[in-house]
Amino acid sequence: MEVIYVNEVNLRDLQVEARDVSMALGYFDGVHLGHQKVVETAKRKAMKYQLSLAVLSFFPHPKSVLNPGFEVNYLEPIEQKIEKLEQLGVDVFYVVEFTMKLAKVEAAAFMQKYVIGLGAKEIICGFDYTYGAKASGNAETIKDHVPPHIGVTIVDELKWHGQKISSTLIRKYLSECRLQEIPSLLGDYYKTKYCCKNGILPNYSLPNIGEYKILIEKDDTISEAIAKVKSKKKILLQYEPPSFNSVLTIKWLEKIESKPY
Repeated sequence: MEVIYVNEVNLRDLQVEARDVSMALGYFDGVHLGHQKVVETAKRKAMKYQLSLAVLSFFPHPKSVLNPGFEVNYLEPIEQKIEKLEQLGVDVFYVVEFTMKLAKVEAAAFMQKYVIGLGAKEIICGFDYTYGAKASGNAETIKDHVPPHIGVTIVDELKWHGQKISSTLIRKYLSECRLQEIPSLLGDYYKTKYCCKNGILPNYSLPNIGEYKILIEKDDTISEAIAKVKSKKKILLQYEPPSFNSVLTIKWLEKIESKPY
């Protein structure tokens, strides 16, 4: 998969070089089942019309730019998002740098410059997608902002137990320690990466303070272990790491309930 970082400086050159694509739009934090449905829909369009499959997203999160000092609770860093999108068969991942200047671009101009301009022949998004200054554009207005020969597909809401599958719901379940319900939203247990020297890698969220059963994945081996969450950024592992500088993948299974004495 080709990862292309887009900004105001290189946009024009990228427009010249852009291949024809079926483009999925969204932020895709966590790449949960709702996101996967959008990407799979775009993939079917790509196969039907012999296009490359692209995803267009942003970094950093718009809220962190529009509200200085606001701490975004990311589910995962962009590196893990890249891994997941590649596994879904994405050919091109456009990562647009979100800036205050970009935030002022009107909806129609954004669609022309960053979507049509980057080769979109089919546009696919979730029902709640917004774009442009003050989120003035939405899924229903895309057809007003693109030429009539461009296909537009809006993916319906995906629910689980009556609730919209969303990154917000996953973060809620993390904070409430409802880890066993997360695979129904993500397609797998929630994962974080951990450096034995420096701790949890940046831009992950953690379950609330407590003790948890986990699986540790390292070099094709899987080990059971216990993790104690001490704060939003700090955990302690009951595990003997293979080396001090090792980076481990932690799969969060369930909270260990304290036994009354």
